[in-house]
Amino acid sequence: MSAEDDLDLLAAELALGLLEAGEAAAAQARLAQDPELAAAHARWTGWAAGLAADLETPPPARVWSTIAARLPANDDGTLRRQLRLWQGTAIAASLAAVVLGVGWWSRPQPAPVVQVAAAAPPIVAVLRGGAGVVSVSYDPQSRRLATVVAGIVTGPRVAELWVIPADGRPRSLGVLSQGHPGWRSAPARAAVVMGAGMTLAVSLEPQGGSPTGLPTGPVILTGKLAQAT
Repeated sequence: MSAEDDLDLLAAELALGLLEAGEAAAAQARLAQDPELAAAHARWTGWAAGLAADLETPPPARVWSTIAARLPANDDGTLRRQLRLWQGTAIAASLAAVVLGVGWWSRPQPAPVVQVAAAAPPIVAVLRGGAGVVSVSYDPQSRRLATVVAGIVTGPRVAELWVIPADGRPRSLGVLSQGHPGWRSAPARAAVVMGAGMTLAVSLEPQGGSPTGLPTGPVILTGKLAQAT
């Protein structure tokens, strides 16, 4: 192995706790004097610290001790160091597998392609009369009704919006907001008859709206719903 490999292996062994007590103490002392070893040790420590908990239980120390005990007695240290290399490589390989796994799962995955049906355009109307204009937009899917009022003078009364279906019986869509655009859900009994071609009308009613459920005051504006394009 090259000197660089030796240094990296020493840093890995120290970070992974594979050195014997004397070797570990010497390596710890060297850290303060050797920036390259310190950098390699920091890299290995940071790599191992967050991943060790994800590994399966490592072989007991006695496994490594048994292997070491069977090495030739006249070994000059090369085989023992090679054993530590194998041990470190095995642990490093496990760590690498976890790193790759974590990296894959943490990497942003392509968003699944979801086919969404295009929303149907709303139905709209512009109501006109003697004075003022009311613009209406209605989404049949959400039953959301939007209105904009301009130029209507109601005096002490309020403007109430109605839909008049084929049976000729008006159904209230509620009192209009005068000073700003209004949004609301259309009442269920009115929503079921909202569609292109239906007539909308605005009448003047007492505060709070018609007390009878039908227009009681003059109808000042009318218009027809049409499909927006």
